[in-house]
Amino acid sequence: MQSESSTPASPLATTQQRVEVLTEEVSRLQTVEEVLRYLEPDRWHLDMEDLYKPTWHLLGKSFIQQRKSRGVVDLNLLREEVRLYSCTPRNFSVSLREELRRTDVIYWPSCLLVQRCGGNCACCAHRCHDCQCQPTRVAKKYHEVLMLKHRVGSRGLQKSLADVPLEHHEECSCVCKDDDSD
Repeated sequence: MQSESSTPASPLATTQQRVEVLTEEVSRLQTVEEVLRYLEPDRWHLDMEDLYKPTWHLLGKSFIQQRKSRGVVDLNLLREEVRLYSCTPRNFSVSLREELRRTDVIYWPSCLLVQRCGGNCACCAHRCHDCQCQPTRVAKKYHEVLMLKHRVGSRGLQKSLADVPLEHHEECSCVCKDDDSD
């Protein structure tokens, strides 16, 4: 009778069939250091140095969000409350694998917040049957994440920092779904 090896399987011995399991394990970790320690306990510090080594293709990629000053005093607090629940950009959590349609890659963090249109159109100015909240101004913003990908022809995972483009809704408006001619 053969006995199985008592050596635990390395997380890097992962096959494509185990990407989902590894994704779940990695998503529970809180920092990049924890991810690298989990993946390669013996050399995580080297990977950490490699990830943050400045190279020409990493320079100048940081996206700086511009903040708009509110500056407007609104005496009608009820209107402000309605506006908050009406059709406006708001934070939504998106799964990077789903959003980017990349099932061959593991991202860390696996989800990010983006601005997307949401809220109701109960006070829609249009006279239509079905008024829906839709984006009227969209911007592509880049977010830096850790990307883990299987190496072709070898064991292990390729680890790199990557900028991923995500759509952010900057302005929203209620539009008639059933009549596009208005």
